[in-house]
Amino acid sequence: MGDSKVPKSRRRRREKRVDMEPHEIESTIVELEEEMLAAAEELRFEYAAKLRDEIRELRRELDEATTAAE
Repeated sequence: MGDSKVPKSRRRRREKRVDMEPHEIESTIVELEEEMLAAAEELRFEYAAKLRDEIRELRRELDEATTAAE
C-alpha cells in the first residue's frame, strides 16, 4: 500500500509552490483537501496526514502572502 503512489505531478507542485500566487495556493489547497478526503476514505491515513500537513503549510504561506500584500 504505501505512500510511494504519490503522483509525480503532486511532487512537482510541491517544488513549484515557492512562487505561487495567493489564488494558486487557494486552488491547490482545495485540490489537496479533496485528495486528503479521498485518501482517508480509502483508509490511506498516513498519506492523508501528509496531505493535511501540506495543507497547513500552504495556509501559512497564503496567510504570509496576504499579510505582505496589505
